[in-house]
Amino acid sequence: MPNSTTTHPFLSDNFPIQWATLIPEAIEADIGKAIANARNTIEAIGALRDSPAELTYENTFGALESGLETLHRAWGLVNHLDSVCNSPELRSAQTLMLPKVSAFLAGIPLDDALWQTLRSFGESPSIEALSSVKKRHIQETLADFREQGASLNPAEKKRVSAIQLELAELTQKYAENCLDATNTWEKIITDEALLAGLPQSALAAARQSAIEKGLKGSWRFTLQAPSFIAVMTYADNEALRREVWQAYTAIGRGEPYDNREIVPQILALRHEFAQIVGYQNFADSVTARRMAGSGQAALDFTTGLQQKLVHTFHRETEQLLAYKAGADGAESHPQSLEPWETAYYSEKQRRTEYDFDEEVFLS
Repeated sequence: MPNSTTTHPFLSDNFPIQWATLIPEAIEADIGKAIANARNTIEAIGALRDSPAELTYENTFGALESGLETLHRAWGLVNHLDSVCNSPELRSAQTLMLPKVSAFLAGIPLDDALWQTLRSFGESPSIEALSSVKKRHIQETLADFREQGASLNPAEKKRVSAIQLELAELTQKYAENCLDATNTWEKIITDEALLAGLPQSALAAARQSAIEKGLKGSWRFTLQAPSFIAVMTYADNEALRREVWQAYTAIGRGEPYDNREIVPQILALRHEFAQIVGYQNFADSVTARRMAGSGQAALDFTTGLQQKLVHTFHRETEQLLAYKAGADGAESHPQSLEPWETAYYSEKQRRTEYDFDEEVFLS
């Protein structure tokens, strides 16, 4: 008889996680089952709204927390796999379930019966007997619900639900475009002379990457962080550094993985949502319950930080420009550094002036 790990691998709570069992073919059934179970929990909690004397922490806030745990865990595994080992099959399954998961999660704070039950218990004298942890959980949950539109009128709730669903789809598409653009680009080099300056670890990784693609006798560089950073930091060939940098900054800015039309849509929807739930803008909505307290306070902090650092930044930039001039044998300082020069000359400066070799330090 098959066990729960093999029949519903994404719903298993085994640890360590059995990654080999998490196959794309199981996503639809597992996430569908998790949603159904969570929905049953929510309906059971909502049914208690007319029985205030029966309400406890365990059958309200505690039940909601435990009832959603399996769905959050299962969907988190799907998203993690999408980030680290994306495949057409995985993406297809994720895309199929994304609207269902998004609609369900967005609808939780908008469920009138659930909200009435939670608020009834959360605002009752009964909570005074609870531990400080449970009180905090109730306080934060009620605040989350209000921020997501629990107190809105039916028409506003309908619009908020639609916004959240559209945002989920747009942000997923944005992430997929970035991932696909990053994974698609590659630079194949067959002339080892072009790789001067790169450490052996980077060369070995590039050689192995080429072999895995069936390109023996070559070196393959990508926009993945280990490959990108190695080129930008160590490659003596400026043309190579420039090409890699330009490719990196073009991620999401060209067909077929263009995010330039998606970004304004996301910003507009976030702004609309924030205003519907009572904030001036999206920045205020996400910082209201954080240390910053408001979008303006966060902006003021970063502006103040920039003002404190700008003089040091200019001084260190001048020092780096002077180093570059000396390293290149120039008679005068260049006026600025190209973006693909900064990491390269900074690393050389550290080696020369501070006897610090990051490659040795990390090996």
